[in-house]
Amino acid sequence: MEVLKSGDVPALVTNIEVMNILSKRQNELQLNNQESDQNAHQKKKGDKLRHRDFVETKVLEYLQSTPCANVEFGRMPEFVSKLKGSKAKFDSGIQPKDSGEGGVTEMGRDQNNDITEDFQLKDAEILQILNHMPSEPVEIHLMIEDLMSRMDEEKQNKLLQLISEYSNRQNGTMEEEEEIVEELIDG
Repeated sequence: MEVLKSGDVPALVTNIEVMNILSKRQNELQLNNQESDQNAHQKKKGDKLRHRDFVETKVLEYLQSTPCANVEFGRMPEFVSKLKGSKAKFDSGIQPKDSGEGGVTEMGRDQNNDITEDFQLKDAEILQILNHMPSEPVEIHLMIEDLMSRMDEEKQNKLLQLISEYSNRQNGTMEEEEEIVEELIDG
Protein backbone atom coordinates (compact mmCIF):
# COMPACT_ATOMS: atom_id res chain seq x y z
CA MET A 1 0.00 0.00 0.00
CA GLU A 2 1.35 3.39 -0.98
CA VAL A 3 1.21 6.30 1.44
CA LEU A 4 0.05 9.52 -0.16
CA LYS A 5 1.86 12.73 0.59
CA SER A 6 -0.23 15.49 2.11
CA GLY A 7 -0.57 17.31 -1.24
CA ASP A 8 -1.29 14.22 -3.36
CA VAL A 9 -4.85 13.73 -4.49
CA PRO A 10 -5.88 10.41 -5.99
CA ALA A 11 -7.06 10.54 -9.57
CA LEU A 12 -10.80 10.22 -9.95
CA VAL A 13 -12.26 8.35 -12.88
CA THR A 14 -15.69 8.76 -14.35
CA ASN A 15 -18.25 6.01 -14.79
CA ILE A 16 -17.67 6.35 -18.53
CA GLU A 17 -13.98 5.52 -18.12
CA VAL A 18 -14.72 2.59 -15.78
CA MET A 19 -17.27 1.25 -18.24
CA ASN A 20 -14.75 1.55 -21.08
CA ILE A 21 -12.06 -0.32 -19.10
CA LEU A 22 -14.46 -3.07 -18.01
CA SER A 23 -15.82 -3.48 -21.54
CA LYS A 24 -12.30 -4.01 -22.87
CA ARG A 25 -11.54 -6.51 -20.10
CA GLN A 26 -14.77 -8.42 -20.76
CA ASN A 27 -13.97 -8.60 -24.48
CA GLU A 28 -10.44 -9.83 -23.76
CA LEU A 29 -11.76 -12.41 -21.29
CA GLN A 30 -14.27 -13.72 -23.83
CA LEU A 31 -11.59 -13.95 -26.52
CA ASN A 32 -9.24 -15.80 -24.18
CA ASN A 33 -11.98 -18.23 -23.19
CA GLN A 34 -12.81 -18.96 -26.84
CA GLU A 35 -9.20 -19.37 -27.99
CA SER A 36 -7.76 -21.41 -25.17
CA ASP A 37 -8.35 -25.01 -24.22
CA GLN A 38 -9.66 -25.37 -20.70
CA ASN A 39 -6.80 -27.37 -19.18
CA ALA A 40 -6.40 -27.97 -15.45
CA HIS A 41 -4.03 -25.04 -14.84
CA GLN A 42 -6.28 -22.50 -16.52
CA LYS A 43 -9.31 -23.94 -14.77
CA LYS A 44 -7.58 -23.55 -11.40
CA LYS A 45 -6.58 -19.97 -12.22
CA GLY A 46 -10.12 -19.22 -13.43
CA ASP A 47 -11.59 -20.45 -10.16
CA LYS A 48 -9.45 -17.97 -8.23
CA LEU A 49 -10.62 -15.05 -10.35
CA ARG A 50 -14.27 -15.99 -10.90
CA HIS A 51 -15.49 -13.76 -8.05
CA ARG A 52 -13.61 -10.80 -9.46
CA ASP A 53 -14.98 -11.55 -12.92
CA PHE A 54 -18.51 -11.80 -11.51
CA VAL A 55 -18.21 -8.40 -9.78
CA GLU A 56 -16.76 -6.79 -12.91
CA THR A 57 -19.60 -8.21 -15.00
CA LYS A 58 -22.26 -6.91 -12.60
CA VAL A 59 -20.65 -3.46 -12.40
CA LEU A 60 -20.49 -3.31 -16.20
CA GLU A 61 -24.15 -4.34 -16.48
CA TYR A 62 -25.13 -1.62 -14.01
CA LEU A 63 -23.08 1.07 -15.77
CA GLN A 64 -24.61 0.10 -19.10
CA SER A 65 -28.04 0.82 -17.64
CA THR A 66 -27.09 4.36 -16.53
CA PRO A 67 -27.22 7.54 -18.66
CA CYS A 68 -23.42 7.62 -18.94
CA ALA A 69 -23.65 4.56 -21.22
CA ASN A 70 -24.99 6.83 -23.95
CA VAL A 71 -21.85 8.99 -24.06
CA GLU A 72 -19.23 8.31 -26.71
CA PHE A 73 -15.88 7.79 -24.99
CA GLY A 74 -13.98 9.60 -27.77
CA ARG A 75 -16.01 12.80 -27.38
CA MET A 76 -15.51 13.01 -23.62
CA PRO A 77 -12.40 15.29 -23.62
CA GLU A 78 -14.19 17.81 -25.85
CA PHE A 79 -17.23 17.69 -23.55
CA VAL A 80 -15.10 18.23 -20.44
CA SER A 81 -13.33 21.21 -22.01
CA LYS A 82 -16.68 22.80 -22.84
CA LEU A 83 -17.88 22.23 -19.28
CA LYS A 84 -14.72 23.80 -17.87
CA GLY A 85 -15.21 26.90 -19.99
CA SER A 86 -12.70 29.74 -19.49
CA LYS A 87 -10.11 27.57 -17.71
CA ALA A 88 -9.89 25.40 -20.81
CA LYS A 89 -9.68 28.50 -23.03
CA PHE A 90 -6.71 29.84 -21.12
CA ASP A 91 -4.99 26.46 -21.26
CA SER A 92 -5.52 26.15 -25.00
CA GLY A 93 -4.14 29.61 -25.72
CA ILE A 94 -7.47 31.07 -26.79
CA GLN A 95 -7.99 34.40 -25.08
CA PRO A 96 -11.48 35.47 -24.06
CA LYS A 97 -12.88 38.68 -25.49
CA ASP A 98 -12.63 41.89 -23.52
CA SER A 99 -16.00 43.25 -22.44
CA GLY A 100 -14.82 46.84 -22.97
CA GLU A 101 -15.02 47.70 -19.29
CA GLY A 102 -11.68 46.18 -18.38
CA GLY A 103 -13.38 42.87 -17.53
CA VAL A 104 -13.70 39.63 -19.38
CA THR A 105 -16.98 38.44 -20.82
CA GLU A 106 -18.42 35.07 -19.91
CA MET A 107 -18.52 34.08 -23.54
CA GLY A 108 -15.57 33.06 -25.68
CA ARG A 109 -14.79 30.96 -28.71
CA ASP A 110 -13.57 27.40 -28.62
CA GLN A 111 -11.15 25.72 -31.03
CA ASN A 112 -13.90 25.24 -33.65
CA ASN A 113 -14.67 28.97 -33.42
CA ASP A 114 -18.01 28.12 -31.78
CA ILE A 115 -19.24 30.33 -28.98
CA THR A 116 -18.82 28.57 -25.63
CA GLU A 117 -20.39 29.32 -22.31
CA ASP A 118 -18.37 29.65 -19.11
CA PHE A 119 -20.31 27.58 -16.59
CA GLN A 120 -17.72 28.03 -13.80
CA LEU A 121 -18.03 24.43 -12.68
CA LYS A 122 -15.75 22.82 -10.14
CA ASP A 123 -13.99 19.56 -10.96
CA ALA A 124 -16.24 17.58 -8.60
CA GLU A 125 -19.33 19.06 -10.28
CA ILE A 126 -18.01 18.13 -13.71
CA LEU A 127 -17.43 14.58 -12.46
CA GLN A 128 -21.03 14.43 -11.19
CA ILE A 129 -22.35 15.68 -14.53
CA LEU A 130 -20.30 13.14 -16.47
CA ASN A 131 -21.47 10.30 -14.23
CA HIS A 132 -25.17 11.19 -14.20
CA MET A 133 -25.72 13.12 -17.45
CA PRO A 134 -28.67 15.12 -16.06
CA SER A 135 -31.59 15.94 -18.31
CA GLU A 136 -33.77 18.00 -15.97
CA PRO A 137 -33.12 21.25 -14.07
CA VAL A 138 -33.82 19.58 -10.73
CA GLU A 139 -30.95 17.15 -11.37
CA ILE A 140 -28.39 19.90 -11.90
CA HIS A 141 -29.65 21.65 -8.76
CA LEU A 142 -28.61 18.55 -6.83
CA MET A 143 -25.17 18.39 -8.45
CA ILE A 144 -24.05 22.02 -8.53
CA GLU A 145 -23.54 23.82 -5.26
CA ASP A 146 -25.36 27.13 -4.89
CA LEU A 147 -26.64 26.93 -8.45
CA MET A 148 -29.11 29.81 -8.27
CA SER A 149 -26.43 32.36 -7.39
CA ARG A 150 -23.95 31.00 -9.96
CA MET A 151 -26.21 30.55 -12.97
CA ASP A 152 -29.42 32.15 -14.09
CA GLU A 153 -32.18 30.03 -15.61
CA GLU A 154 -31.04 30.69 -19.18
CA LYS A 155 -27.50 29.52 -18.39
CA GLN A 156 -28.89 26.41 -16.69
CA ASN A 157 -30.87 25.60 -19.82
CA LYS A 158 -27.75 26.09 -21.95
CA LEU A 159 -25.92 23.65 -19.68
CA LEU A 160 -28.70 21.09 -20.09
CA GLN A 161 -28.66 21.64 -23.84
CA LEU A 162 -24.87 21.06 -23.93
CA ILE A 163 -25.29 17.87 -21.91
CA SER A 164 -28.01 16.62 -24.25
CA GLU A 165 -25.73 17.23 -27.26
CA TYR A 166 -23.17 14.81 -25.84
CA SER A 167 -25.70 12.33 -24.51
CA ASN A 168 -26.88 9.99 -27.24
CA ARG A 169 -30.27 9.39 -25.65
CA GLN A 170 -33.26 8.80 -27.83
CA ASN A 171 -35.27 12.00 -28.22
CA GLY A 172 -38.60 10.26 -27.69
CA THR A 173 -37.74 8.91 -24.25
CA MET A 174 -39.20 11.82 -22.32
CA GLU A 175 -42.36 11.85 -24.43
CA GLU A 176 -42.80 8.09 -23.97
CA GLU A 177 -42.48 8.47 -20.18
CA GLU A 178 -45.10 11.24 -20.18
CA GLU A 179 -47.48 9.05 -22.22
CA ILE A 180 -47.06 6.18 -19.75
CA VAL A 181 -47.78 8.48 -16.81
CA GLU A 182 -50.89 9.83 -18.55
CA GLU A 183 -52.12 6.29 -19.24
CA LEU A 184 -51.65 5.36 -15.59
CA ILE A 185 -53.54 8.44 -14.43
CA ASP A 186 -56.38 7.97 -16.94
CA GLY A 187 -56.61 4.19 -16.65
